[in-house]
Amino acid sequence: MFKKTFLTAIVASTLMLSACQSTKPVTSAPAVVPTWTKSASADDGLFNPQLSDRTANLIFVRPQMNNLPDPNTSTNIILNDRFLVSLQDNHYSQAIVCAGDVALSAVATSLKINQPSQTAQINIAPGQTQVFAVITDSKGTPVFAELSEQDMAHALNGTFRQSHQISRFYVNENDCPPPVQESVVAVPVPMPMPMPVTPAPAPAPEPEAEYYVETRPNLRLNILFDFDKSNIKPQYQGEITKAAEFLAQYPDAQAIIEGHTDSRGAENYNQKLSERRADAVKRALIAKHGINPNRISSQGFGESRPVATNDTDEGRQQNRRVILVIPNGQ
Repeated sequence: MFKKTFLTAIVASTLMLSACQSTKPVTSAPAVVPTWTKSASADDGLFNPQLSDRTANLIFVRPQMNNLPDPNTSTNIILNDRFLVSLQDNHYSQAIVCAGDVALSAVATSLKINQPSQTAQINIAPGQTQVFAVITDSKGTPVFAELSEQDMAHALNGTFRQSHQISRFYVNENDCPPPVQESVVAVPVPMPMPMPVTPAPAPAPEPEAEYYVETRPNLRLNILFDFDKSNIKPQYQGEITKAAEFLAQYPDAQAIIEGHTDSRGAENYNQKLSERRADAVKRALIAKHGINPNRISSQGFGESRPVATNDTDEGRQQNRRVILVIPNGQ
């Protein structure tokens, strides 16, 4: 598994010297390395090279790939326009570079091209080690993948150091630019001026009541009317009976039947609708309960006296009401 940023670059082919023999992989015991060998075991300086505050460590590993069209093909790696290595399958190579920006190019030898067509820029900090896996896809295009610390050991396990080539890449740390020293400038901090004490604002006056509050003796009738209708359905006749019983408690009092609506619809329409519904209750009290017509009157208020918000279904339901009021509290 390869993580982080993938860099793809196609570069020029280069000279590759003939191979002799291989020793044991990294995980095996060190073997005697003949002169001019193609491969060698890892050394102790792979992850702990002698680095200064101007240099960094790059490691390129080409893992064992079993699905390559030609597993013997190499990947030429070029750093800052200089040949580093022709990396073969199951091998790795190491380079000490100047810290900072590094131009990285690569091309498979099977492509047989002489000039790099693309170069990628990477940046490496002084004293840092970065490991890149080199993969070749089915078209022969090299793909670089920076490895995390968890993946480094797995990718290098069983690989050999590419040792039979003469690299043209060499860095003298004295030629590397020195690290940039950040200058620290002392900036005087002015003493803050005392903030003026602002008196606390006077408390805001209590808002006036938003909704109408009925203080006179009254009875709300739970009668639901159909849309745009004022006739009383049979199931609400019990509310009319309740109104008659309420009037019996005030035998000598005049009573007003008030109709109210919510705010939906035109204001003039709501006014007339509230009048029709109040009058329907008045006529039912006279016709079915023998209430003296001279005792009761009807009046519509439309949407002008809400007792709850008109922004919710519950509030609008409370505002659509018919109430029986004893105006003088007799």
